[in-house]
Amino acid sequence: MDYRENAGYVITDSCHVGESEFVLGVHLTAPQQFVTWKCKDRTDYYWGHYFSSLFDAQKDLVARAHEEVQYLEQRGIDPNKMELEPADSPWGEIQTCHTLCPGAYSVSTAGHGGVMVSRELADKVLCKEAKTCGFMERGYLCFEEDCAAPVALRELMDRGLYQAPVNEYFAPGEYEAVINDSLQTFHPEYWQAREKMRAEKARTPHSKTAKHKERER
Repeated sequence: MDYRENAGYVITDSCHVGESEFVLGVHLTAPQQFVTWKCKDRTDYYWGHYFSSLFDAQKDLVARAHEEVQYLEQRGIDPNKMELEPADSPWGEIQTCHTLCPGAYSVSTAGHGGVMVSRELADKVLCKEAKTCGFMERGYLCFEEDCAAPVALRELMDRGLYQAPVNEYFAPGEYEAVINDSLQTFHPEYWQAREKMRAEKARTPHSKTAKHKERER
């Protein structure tokens, strides 16, 4: 295994499930010496679980890999037949392509880039307000970088399909704050629709509880 390090933790173990990688890191001086992360492209580490015991960290690494297997099985996804990355983009020849989740990709070209979400995934997880912010091409709903891409990223994060990165560039919460600021500036209609849906969803459990109490009376 080649040498890798993140935030002072040396990566000592890794486990791949489909397109996902889970890693275990060791720090010599941190109070919690052990951590497991989900990792993308061998450089983007996020969703850290920290431990003071190596055995606990090893158990967590195995458990996270098992959870990913269950996630794929529940959705009928065969890791050996997972969707291939897009071969081309509306912005030109793809130079780099990062998988956000199966069916959603962040791509860059010589001059531009954005997020490409497969038609099937877009139909399943994106709200109608989000879809209007992109354009369909080559079987993908495309969101141009800078202005429109945050819409797709916000939708994927809201549905637990993509985790906001925490790394040397973004402290916890900073990435989402940048995304939210961009949406409020460039896509206020989408942002307002999202906030309305979130408010309605938050009221739903309360309404059900109130109705249940009324029946008990």
